[in-house]
Formats: sequence, C-alpha cells, structure tokens
Amino acid sequence: MMKILQIGNYPPPMCDWAIQTKLVAEELRRRGHICEVLKINENRQVKDPSYVDVQSGPDYLKKVVRYAVDGYRLNVHVNAMFRIGHLLAMIAVLLGRILARPTLVTFHGGLSQDYFPQRDSWKLYQSFRLLFRLAGAVVCDSTEIEEAIEGYEVSSSKVVAIPTFSSQYLDFEPTLLPVESEEFLSRRRPVFFSYVSFRPEYHLEILRECMSLFRRKYPLAGFIWLGFPGKELPSAQKFVASWLKEERDSLLLLGNLSHDQFLTLMTRCFAVVRTPACDGVAASVLEALGLGVPVVASENGRQPAGMVTYEDASAEDMSSKLLYLVEHYKTVNAGLSGGATGDNIGQMADWLAGEGLLTVKPRIVHAE
Repeated sequence: MMKILQIGNYPPPMCDWAIQTKLVAEELRRRGHICEVLKINENRQVKDPSYVDVQSGPDYLKKVVRYAVDGYRLNVHVNAMFRIGHLLAMIAVLLGRILARPTLVTFHGGLSQDYFPQRDSWKLYQSFRLLFRLAGAVVCDSTEIEEAIEGYEVSSSKVVAIPTFSSQYLDFEPTLLPVESEEFLSRRRPVFFSYVSFRPEYHLEILRECMSLFRRKYPLAGFIWLGFPGKELPSAQKFVASWLKEERDSLLLLGNLSHDQFLTLMTRCFAVVRTPACDGVAASVLEALGLGVPVVASENGRQPAGMVTYEDASAEDMSSKLLYLVEHYKTVNAGLSGGATGDNIGQMADWLAGEGLLTVKPRIVHAE
C-alpha cells in the first residue's frame, strides 16, 4: 500500500487537470492505496472532505511538509503558463529531495507555452532544468513533449509520456440543461461550443471577430462560451457587455459546468471550436471526437486526424473553416478519428504507485 499526495486541480471547477486528478485518485483508492489531493485551483479555500484545502501560501507549505514527513509520495501537477504554479512545484520537488523521497512531476500542456520550451532565455531554461532534474520522475502528455523535456539535460529514463485523456472521460449521464441553454439552442442554428478562459492564450477578441464574420452568411448562428471559473466570469461578462446587441444575442456566456452537463451540452451543439495552440491536444477536443462532434481548432502541429484546423490567431481563417465545416459537414463527420480508447488513468495510477513504471517507459495510448 502506497500513500500518495496529488498536488493539483480538483473539481469544482471542472477542467482537464481536475478530471484527471479526480479519476486517478479514485483508481488508486480502488487498488487499496491511500491518495489525498491538495487542491490548488479555484475554490481551494473551500473546505470539503473530498480534498485538502489550501488557505494561503504558508498553509500550502505547511500541508506539503506535513504529508511528506508523514510518508506520502508527492506528485505535483504543473505547466509552463503560470509563474506561481512553477513556484509551487519547486517547493514540492525541493522538499522531496530534502526528505530523500523525490517528488513526481506531472507536466501538462503542449510545445507552445509561455515559458516552455524557452532555450533563448537562460533564466527560464535553468528554472525548468532544475525542476525536471530535481524531480524523481516526470510524466508528460506526448512523446514530443517528452523529447523537449529531455532537451533540458534530463535523463530519458526518468521521463515518460502518458496522455492525460483516457476512455473514462467519455463516461457521463445525459442530463437536463438549464432553461437559458435550451432556449438558446432552440433559437440558434448552427451552434458552436467553445471551452474558454479569460486569458490571452484563448484569443477571445479574435474569436469574437470570427463570430461576426461567420454571421454575415449565417445570421442565426450561435456561440456558447463556457468554462470560466468564478474569478474570471465577471471580466468575461464585462467584456461582452460592451458589444452591440446583435453580437450579445448570438452568444451564450456560461461559467463552469459539471462534467455531465458539459458533455450533454457539447453533444447538442453543431461543432466545437478550440482556440489555444499552447495545450497540445485538449481533453475537450478528444471528448468531442469521441462523441462524434466535429472540431475546428488552431493548428499546433499535434491535432488529431479528422479535425478541421485554422491558422492560429487568424479570425479570417477561423471563420472560413467554420464555413467549410457547414458546407462539408457529412464529409468531415465521416472522417472523425474518435477519441482515445486506452486506460491512461490506469497507467497514471501504475506510475504513481511505482508499479514497474518509474524506470520502464509505459505503452503510450494516443487518440486514434
């Protein structure tokens, strides 16, 4: 029996990381291990028996130390988009080295992140080199990212690629949608679904421009933006409030939904639009493909087969690809690649529990 502390996102709100953390924790417990989650995303100060809350920076440090001293193997989740996340991860890996129980690092995201890979910046290069080298082992989302991490003078024996997405992501119970969602779906055709945040990498201004261009030909088209955590939703609402009325009427702005509501709404929409290029292959993209919903996404060189891609940050190209999808829907839909069918959650549980995967690279299950 192992004792494991995952340090990362946990629902609510729901996101790629949070889903993975929750499912992996459940799998580890099913196998008889002890697994706790130190929640570091929004709502982290809310006390709940399903996770360990974090009230402040000192509280984070105190709790990480407490669990590490109590014999827990630390596993910290991090990407290269936020400095605070890097700092939290560094604290965890340093503590693991001090206690001679090296921390495991789960590295999320693709190859177009703000701070990774950044070989033209000595400071950034050294900060991530130190993080990866201090870690006991590192897991990432793909072989391309694995190779990039090894480029930080990290031994290939300690880096493994296990995609975040897993077949369990497609398990959901269709559920009733809020009245405002049903009314919007009944008024608008076609309706496009976008999982977004109020951050630069989501290109909301460009998405807005694309919507205006597309509605010149399809004035009844609708767009749903959802996924905003509570702290971002007011900014998104303020952003939309300045639009012309016809623009506002074409948009349904939602916060964060439960996984069942999220996938129910996705399957009711015509297609998914994914704007960031920094995240490799997002779980929402693979969920859509697995459920037979077409996807239009920014081209980042790693998108699954069957998708329609546009030039990143180009409203004109994004709009033209939406038009292409409407006009060639049957052809595109017939060529969808489907989602991942492998048990990547099980592989992550194997890796965290040290069941032969800390020194031997696992079989990688990608979307097919």
